[in-house]
Amino acid sequence: MKQVVLNIPESQFEFFMKLVHSLDFVQVQGPVKIEDGLTETQKETWKNIKTGFEEMRMVEKGIIKARPVQFLLNELEE
Repeated sequence: MKQVVLNIPESQFEFFMKLVHSLDFVQVQGPVKIEDGLTETQKETWKNIKTGFEEMRMVEKGIIKARPVQFLLNELEE
């Protein structure tokens, strides 16, 4: 059996997957998560990055308040 890796625009992904699933000779493997190939240390770092982006979105939506960068700098000096 041969394998093919494709990059599909997000806007066309659902249509493409319906098309591929309709072919009886094609086996579709589920999406691969970035986390699956990481070490435990890398997973922890990735988790922290994702948390940071989620907090940034919450700040932009006004759900939580941001702290001034000076607070962070003061913490780093201590």
